[in-house]
Amino acid sequence: MDKNKLKLTSSEIGTLWGEYINGTMTDVVNRYMVSIVEDESIKAIFEDAIKTFAKQKKQIVAFIENEGFPVPIGFTESDLHKDTEKLFTDIFCLNYLHIMTLHGLLGHTTALGVSVRKDLRDFYDSCDNDAKRMYHQTIELLLEKGNFQRDPLFYPAANPEFISSQDFIDGIFGKGRRLGATEIISISFNLKKSIMAKTLSIAFSQVAQSKEVRKFLEDSQNTSDKQIQAFSKIMHADN
Repeated sequence: MDKNKLKLTSSEIGTLWGEYINGTMTDVVNRYMVSIVEDESIKAIFEDAIKTFAKQKKQIVAFIENEGFPVPIGFTESDLHKDTEKLFTDIFCLNYLHIMTLHGLLGHTTALGVSVRKDLRDFYDSCDNDAKRMYHQTIELLLEKGNFQRDPLFYPAANPEFISSQDFIDGIFGKGRRLGATEIISISFNLKKSIMAKTLSIAFSQVAQSKEVRKFLEDSQNTSDKQIQAFSKIMHADN
């Protein structure tokens, strides 16, 4: 078996499809945001993100076409309206790019985990390196501007402890207990994403021309509200 001529599997094609759809969506939003951002340091990071995806997009298209599959439609120039009023502050745009970079890191790692052919693995390695560079850039700039939202602090106990009853496994929804540090990781991240999703839904619903799209965005706001309330309740359960 010639390992350099392996056909891509369904999982590998699936990850390329996801990279293309997610990438073109993010690119449209990035190109809108770079058109409204006034802070030059933030604008520079968005310009870097746009150039980076343009390079990745060509490689994704080449992989898909070489396997004989049609290139997905994705999000296109028709979805971009630069003449729309400014919907977001510069800092929100930077926070958005940071959250989306985290999604990129997770997505590239998952894609790499199901890829076998070396050229595809090399591609996801490069995507991961690009995302890590962007991750560091967004954090550094958010810290510099005093706008990075850190996770809650965790205070140490006097001594190590062992789980001694079923109550811990029953979770915080049972008799109630303090969160573990590892549980805070996902809860805090999902809380930030829900707040970001609600803000985007509110903003886009103000300019959406389609009644169906506006209704969908309003429903999304309600969903995000419920998620935010649930995550916030968990985070403050032990206060």
